[in-house]
Amino acid sequence: MHCTTKGMAAAIATILLAGCAHQSGTEAQFGDSVRHMTEQQIYNLDAAHNPDSEPPMGGNPDRLNGVVDSHRNNAEDQTEDRGALRMGRF
Repeated sequence: MHCTTKGMAAAIATILLAGCAHQSGTEAQFGDSVRHMTEQQIYNLDAAHNPDSEPPMGGNPDRLNGVVDSHRNNAEDQTEDRGALRMGRF
């Protein structure tokens, strides 16, 4: 009887593992839509392979200064310890 239990366990394990081995067409294409969408959002596909040697120049100085100031102020605010995060009922 002990041998029968081992045989049944081996058969069940084989069936379960065989189910994982097959890959459907949907699984084979998993992520293709995200890759396609990302490719379509890139203006110049050759830019990653041939980057400009000079950094981009120009921009709205008020906007750029606001970004730098906001970054500096938020970085200073993050240094304080806010305590433990509580979730659920207190």
